[in-house]
Amino acid sequence: MVFKKITALAICLLLLASLALASCGGTDQSESPAESEPEKVLTDSIEDYVKMPAFRWRNSDGSMREGYDKFNLCIYSNNVATTYFSEDIVPNLYSTTDEVLNAAVTARNDEIELKYGVKITAEAVDDVVETLKNDVSSSLNNYDAAMPFMRGAANSLAADGMLYDLFEFGDYIHFDQPWWDKDCVESVSIGHKLYMATGDISIMPKIVSFGMTFNKVMMENRFPDIDLYQMVRDGEWTFDRMIELCREVTYESDGSAGMTYADNWGLSSSYADAGAFYLASGQKFITKDTEDLPVIALGDETSVSTAIKILENLQLENVWVYHCDTSAGQVPNIWQTSLDVFGENRALFRTSAFSAIKKLRAYDGADEFGLVPVPKMTPTQDTYHTYCNTVYAHAAVIPNSLDRERAEFAAYMLELMAYGGMKHITKAYYDTILKTRDLKDAESEEMLDKYIFNHLVYDLGNVYDFGGIQSMLGDLMANNSTDIASALQSNLDKIQSAIDETVEEYLN
Repeated sequence: MVFKKITALAICLLLLASLALASCGGTDQSESPAESEPEKVLTDSIEDYVKMPAFRWRNSDGSMREGYDKFNLCIYSNNVATTYFSEDIVPNLYSTTDEVLNAAVTARNDEIELKYGVKITAEAVDDVVETLKNDVSSSLNNYDAAMPFMRGAANSLAADGMLYDLFEFGDYIHFDQPWWDKDCVESVSIGHKLYMATGDISIMPKIVSFGMTFNKVMMENRFPDIDLYQMVRDGEWTFDRMIELCREVTYESDGSAGMTYADNWGLSSSYADAGAFYLASGQKFITKDTEDLPVIALGDETSVSTAIKILENLQLENVWVYHCDTSAGQVPNIWQTSLDVFGENRALFRTSAFSAIKKLRAYDGADEFGLVPVPKMTPTQDTYHTYCNTVYAHAAVIPNSLDRERAEFAAYMLELMAYGGMKHITKAYYDTILKTRDLKDAESEEMLDKYIFNHLVYDLGNVYDFGGIQSMLGDLMANNSTDIASALQSNLDKIQSAIDETVEEYLN
C-alpha cells in the first residue's frame, strides 16, 4: 500500500515537472538528468513500521543540542581484519568497496542527517574491542557505539561489565522488527540481558555465514539426472547424499602418486567445518533453560551420535574430502589453496562463507557455480540451518561509560541505522552484489531467499566457545579422533565453569 502511494506521488510530481518545463520552453539538452544532482526525497520512514518516541535532542528553535549533531562509532579498519572490516557504517573508506555498497551507505546516512540533523561518523581502528575497553576504562567517551566482533564483545566487553543491556532501551530499539535478527536476539541473551545485537545494521553476519558452492559443469557431466536445487526443495539434500556425490568425483588426477590438493575432490573443506556441519544438523552446543541461562546441549545420545558421524566421514580425506589444514607447510596460504581447488574446477563442492564467494570472481577459467545450503543430517530434519561464524560477525553495542541521556540517544540512532540498513544496505548487498555479481542463476538466488539467510544460527557455544566446546570438534579432526564422549568428559568441568563465570558476570 505504501509503495502504491509513493508510486502515484512520484508520477504526479513528474507530470507537474513536465508542465513546468514546457512553460519555460523545455530543458537544456547539454546537461543530462544523470549528471544533475538528484533531489533527496524521503520515500518512506521508520514510522511506517513502529511509533518512535519524539526525537528530543534538539533545542526549542530546532537547532541540535550541543554535541548531539554527530553519532560516532568505533569500527574495524582493514589493516588487521583484512577480510572482516567495516564497509557498511560510513562510505568511501576503501577503494575496494563495491560502488553500489558505498552508494547505499551514503543514502542511509544522508537520509538520517536530512531528517534528524545527525551526521553518522566512525573511527576505523585495528582492534575495536581493545579500543573500546580503553575508552570505557578512561571515561573518554569518544564513541557513542561500536561494532565489535561478537565473540570479542561477549568474552571481553560484556563479561567485563562495559556494555549497556540493550533490553533497557525498549522504547527506542524494537527487536521485534525485521531490521533486527530475531535468531540472534533470542540466542545471544543471557539471563534476559542482551549486550549485543545484529541484523540489517551490518552485512557482516551474512558475509561470514556458510553456504555450499558447487561446480555446475561437473555436476551436469557426472550427474545429468540430478537436479540439486530440486533436491534441496524436496528436503532430500542431506549429509549422506553429499558424500555419495563426492565419492564419485574424487580421484588422483595430477599424475603423482597419493592424493594432494592438486587432485580432484568431492569437497574442499577444513577441520573447522565439522562445527558448521554439526550446527547445520539442527543440533546445538549450548541451549538455554527457562531462566534464559546457558545449558550444555552436546552430550545426549542424539548430539553425540551426530557429532561422531560427522567426524568419521570428514576424516575419510583420501576418499571424498580435502581439508586445507593438511597442506600446512606445503603451500603459502592454506585458505587460498582451499579456494584454488574449487576455483580451478577440481572440486564438486566447497563449504564457503560468503566472504570467499566474492573471491571466486578472480578465477577467469572457473566453471559456472551454483549455491545450495549446508545439507541436513536427515530428510526429516525440520529445516536447513545456516552456521554464522560469530567469531567475525559484527554486532552493535553501547558502552556503559555514557550517561543515560547519551545512551538513549545512541539507542535511538542504532535503531535508525538498522532500519536504514534494511531499506538501503542489505538490499544493495543482497540483491545487487550477491545475486547479480556473484551468483549466476535464479535457482541460487532462491537458495539464498528460502533456505540460507532465513535461519542463521547464533549458537552460544560458537559465540562464547565456553571451555572450548566448539573448538573441540576441530581439535578432534586434527587428531584424527572421533571420541567426542571422552573429549567432552575431560572438558566438562572447564566448560561448566566458563558458563557459570559468564552467568555470574551477567547477572551481577
